[in-house]
Amino acid sequence: MKFLQRVRPGGVIAITIVIAAVMIISSIVELSESKKETIHLLTESSYSLIETIRQSSLNTLNSSEEIENIITERLLNNAFLIKQLDSLNLLTTNKLIEIGKKNSIYRINIFDNKGNRILSNRIPEPGHIHGEENINRYFELYKILTGEEDEIIIGLKDAEFTNAQRYAIAVSRVNNRGAIVVNLDAADFLEFRKKIGIGKIINDLSDNHRIKYLALQDSIGILAANSTLDSISSIESDAFLEKALTSDSILTRIIYYKGEEVFEAVMRLYYEGETAGLFRLGLTMEEVKLVEERMTRRLVLISLILAAISIITLSIIFTNQTLKSVSTEYGKFKSFTASVLENMGDAVIVTDTMFNITLANKSAQQLLFNTKELFSGKPLESFSPPLLIELKKYLAGKYSGTETLITPIRIDKEDKFLLLNFSTNLNTEGTAESYTIVIRDFTEVHKLEEETKRNEKLSAMGELASGVAHEIRNPINAIGMIAQRLDKEFIVDNNSDEYHNITSLLRHEVNRINRIITQFLSYAKPLDIQIKPVNTKEYFNELFLLFDAQSKHKNITLNFELKDIGVINIDPELLKQTLINIVQNAFDATDKNGNVEIKYSFSENNFLIEISDDGRGIAEENLKRIFDLYYTSKKDGNGLGLSIAQKIVAQHNGSISVKSKLNSGTKFIISIPQ
Repeated sequence: MKFLQRVRPGGVIAITIVIAAVMIISSIVELSESKKETIHLLTESSYSLIETIRQSSLNTLNSSEEIENIITERLLNNAFLIKQLDSLNLLTTNKLIEIGKKNSIYRINIFDNKGNRILSNRIPEPGHIHGEENINRYFELYKILTGEEDEIIIGLKDAEFTNAQRYAIAVSRVNNRGAIVVNLDAADFLEFRKKIGIGKIINDLSDNHRIKYLALQDSIGILAANSTLDSISSIESDAFLEKALTSDSILTRIIYYKGEEVFEAVMRLYYEGETAGLFRLGLTMEEVKLVEERMTRRLVLISLILAAISIITLSIIFTNQTLKSVSTEYGKFKSFTASVLENMGDAVIVTDTMFNITLANKSAQQLLFNTKELFSGKPLESFSPPLLIELKKYLAGKYSGTETLITPIRIDKEDKFLLLNFSTNLNTEGTAESYTIVIRDFTEVHKLEEETKRNEKLSAMGELASGVAHEIRNPINAIGMIAQRLDKEFIVDNNSDEYHNITSLLRHEVNRINRIITQFLSYAKPLDIQIKPVNTKEYFNELFLLFDAQSKHKNITLNFELKDIGVINIDPELLKQTLINIVQNAFDATDKNGNVEIKYSFSENNFLIEISDDGRGIAEENLKRIFDLYYTSKKDGNGLGLSIAQKIVAQHNGSISVKSKLNSGTKFIISIPQ
């Protein structure tokens, strides 16, 4: 009571006014938010409806096109059957009538090479306005009759003497003796089009009290609309509609239609690279009006409720809305981030500070783990010890910041060249919470770079060989001629035998140098490559026969998978030279009771040849040198075999790679585009 006595009337009025103002403002804000939510619901509904209409329309157009393709295929099959019978001179009017009845074909006409109809399945009708004589279709069948085309899809056309429509195709007769035209009655096809047409879809979907109008409109006018729509604004007079013509998105706005506010959604119909028109969907705004009326009544009622309860209630409402919005946005962001991460081409791995995997995307699983088992929570070392070593180097400060580096890491017995990016994830206190590793596989790029360098090196060596050979050949020939004259024209009294031995040795060495020069020039000379189709089984059978006797003589097992997998486009002689060089090297590197295997196959658009042995192998430090000109490990080798093989494969726009390990065999892989 004392408290009430101390309260002044002015203070009570002021508090009341403040509370009323807060409540009114809160109600107005809630009204605005509710209206926005209602508009949002209208937007979502319109998006769903107009997308459904668009997709249904596209399906309708595609269905009509597919049906037309099926009809065309059926008519063509019948036409080719008739063509075969025609080539055997088995066609008569009765035969055509029989074919037409069995296959539901309306008309079959045979024309000579001048366009005159010479045979038909049409049964003469007495008194028909068009007789049976002098029917000529030369101009319609011009391309077939002149040999320019073998078949023509005439498609839908009006019947000549009725209101019906036909669907027709034409094919050439054997030896360009004329044309065969087959057509059927298109009535059923056109009726089906009407049943599934865009107009039918629009009328069916617009039978909803919320839809004020639904139309498909182009720059000329309305193409299809619901039955209640009589007029609508043109595209040319409306900048909003012109913008929609060039947009792939659904555009929305609020307009007046027949004196009433309408929520309109607009989207273009894009079919086969062209804009067919605009879909315009008008939805009633009754829900928005109902929301406004309801909120107005609520405002009056809220004014009579206690301020404290109103404030608490509104606070709860706004808090819930905020939490819901934040939760929704967070969920969308989380889903989007997970989708992007999972579909990244780069491998992404996240570990905790103890190097246990907490996250790894699909690319990481394919590249490093190569397993379907769950890897979350397991130590990184159990999947990829080399990667853990690199991560520890980064943490030890050998790689500063987030610097990227390319490093060879052995994965599944193969060296991978990876682009690695390490980063440390810090918590709010600034201490390390986790590590992120982003990995990009550069193995194939590295191989291409190495092959390009090798080709450039071989090309340069070839040019050098050509220049040196030309410069040396002339003086060497002169020395040879001098040695020959010395041997034949000069007589030595003392030590004659020794003199002739020296001149003979000189000529022999000159001839040897000439042979080397010839090899130089042969390598440097551009190859005259002759690409032609070759049967795989026959081609590789010849290669097998070349080495079969040698394999038996050396007691080496030659595993040759001879199979016919089609035709390849190669220069058979040059590629055979390449294969002989590589297979011979395999035999030379393989000891008694060893194995040499040759396989070939198609991989996408490439033809692959694999030649492998279990022989002595090649030391790692020599692998990069085996294609160098004149590099050889054989005592009697000249070092040209693999260099020429590399050049021949390069001329086929292909690639050649090698995998080898000392005392574990060698595998050559040749890839030639087809």
